[in-house]
This record gives sequence, C-alpha cells and structure tokens, in this order.
Amino acid sequence: MKQVLPFLIVALIMAGLFSPLASFFPDGLEWAAERLGFIDHANPEPLLTSPLPDYTIPRVGDSPLSTALAGIIGTLICFFLPFTLHLLRKK
Repeated sequence: MKQVLPFLIVALIMAGLFSPLASFFPDGLEWAAERLGFIDHANPEPLLTSPLPDYTIPRVGDSPLSTALAGIIGTLICFFLPFTLHLLRKK
C-alpha cells in the first residue's frame, strides 16, 4: 500500500485539476447517434441511472467544482474497487 499511495495522490490531484478542463462536446457514440439521426429514438427512461451523470455531482450542480469532485470520486472508485477485490481474493 505504501508503494501505491504516492501514485494515488498524484492521480487524485490530476483528476481534480484536469477534470474541469475536459471537452464539453458529446462523446463519440452520442455524436454518431446525432449525426445519423437516431438519437431521438433512444429510450427516455434508462434501465440504470448514473451516480455521477455527465461527470457532475447532482447536488453541487453543473460547475467546475462538481466536475473536479466527480473526477476525484471516479479515481477513488477505480483504485479502491480493484484493491478491495484483491484483498478479498487473498483471504
């Protein structure tokens, strides 16, 4: 864990600083659906809802702070989920 901690800290700092600088343009699938004209046929009610829709924190609103927090939370999830699975597997 001590070996990974510096990398986690750097990743969290980068996520917090660079997430608000991400592109506001739609991703490739949304762009293709809009361009080909079938985005309006999408199901308005998704099967599952995202905990961080559009990389924002719903209670914070659509702001750079919200995007930075979403980046930090996503980084923590990407670190702790595999780490926890690894610990469970070792038992």
